[in-house]
Amino acid sequence: MPTTTINLDAAWREHDRLAARIKRGQGQVFTPRALALRLAAATLGPLDDAPRLIDPACGCGALLLGALEYASLDRPGWLEHWQQGGLTGVDADAACVRAAGQVLGHALPGIRLDLRQADALEMATDDRWQVVLANPPWVSFSGRQASRLSAARRAGLARRYAAFAGWPSLHAAFCELAGNLAGEQGRIGLLLPMPVAELAGYAAARQALQRGRRLESLVELGEDAFAGVTEPAGMFVLGPGVNTASDWRPDCVAGAAALARRFAPLPPESFGDIGIHSGNAADLLFARRPGPALVPVRVGADVRPFVLQAPSLWLSGAALPPGRYARVPGTLCLARARILLRQTADRPVAARHAPAAAFRNSVLACFGAPGHDDDYLVGVLNSDTLAAIHRALHRDARQRAFPQLKVGHLRALPVPGPEIGPLYDAIAAASRARDHASVNALVAQAFDQR
Repeated sequence: MPTTTINLDAAWREHDRLAARIKRGQGQVFTPRALALRLAAATLGPLDDAPRLIDPACGCGALLLGALEYASLDRPGWLEHWQQGGLTGVDADAACVRAAGQVLGHALPGIRLDLRQADALEMATDDRWQVVLANPPWVSFSGRQASRLSAARRAGLARRYAAFAGWPSLHAAFCELAGNLAGEQGRIGLLLPMPVAELAGYAAARQALQRGRRLESLVELGEDAFAGVTEPAGMFVLGPGVNTASDWRPDCVAGAAALARRFAPLPPESFGDIGIHSGNAADLLFARRPGPALVPVRVGADVRPFVLQAPSLWLSGAALPPGRYARVPGTLCLARARILLRQTADRPVAARHAPAAAFRNSVLACFGAPGHDDDYLVGVLNSDTLAAIHRALHRDARQRAFPQLKVGHLRALPVPGPEIGPLYDAIAAASRARDHASVNALVAQAFDQR
């Protein structure tokens, strides 16, 4: 057994100390210890031998240090190998390169490193590494928050990286660079914005990554993976194999998609957005206290599981002046809704529309469905099973700020029918009793028996 000693805690303290002192470049966020180790474990786990490994955006060395920490826990023989060489780090920031040397030197005194101050996007890619780990700068040159880029730099990146021509961004170019550095048999572990997995503009980046490889794992890390960053982050791990179109989904989605196929959704006409759209006239339309000739109006927060709260607002029937507009449906239109659902929520939240009242567009309507009991539908819609399916299948349900429930989401949710036998009446009864725990257990049983 090797006797190589590694000083992980001291190395991470040094990393955090130095990272705090370095002025961060655009899109540069240093990787926390737990995430660096998690990426290393997912990427390196299938390998038997210590690989040649490169981080082309190494910063202060967090991902290289994460690889050393993984080896110390699961592949101790690799430490002795890497102490003699095999780890490469590249960064355009000289201060980061110096810091990475100090950090990794703290971890393994005497380690032989290949650290380079260079713009990795300009480096030659004739050499190949068995593993590429990277948390590249997240910088977009398109969209609402586009960063500035000189015409010469833009043209150079577009010439060199097809992925850049799709959605022009540094992280898209780094995706293609990672694919070039790893070759078809190499393994790749990346920390990227989650839209890379979904948006059509990143199709070229996905294609570059999956050339000769398949996406083994895509873990959605949420909006708090990095301090001060709210964009949803993901951990992408690729290895040799054949990719399929369905691979580019978070791991949590696969199980939810399987559940979603077990039952058909309700007819599309079962759901609609018919609430009051205030346009630019909310200040004229609504009052927060009742008054003569004012009509009570519910908002999303008034919809709770199985029960409606008293309306929070009151609607004026006065005509709007020129330049002000709104959409105010008639009473009969709003009364068609048999079930109400909160629109700003990370799961369906449903209640019978009783007592009936007007409602804003922060409330969505369910008009029932042929052959279904309304109490049953309320129970299924409020169940934890449908909540899990909804959150897994729709990104805007998982976002921390203003999660969304949309009509299209509701129209895609699976709803068991009378084919579940006695469970149907049991769910309806538990819903009428507002017994949320029993509803959850019964709906889960209905999906399990399918």
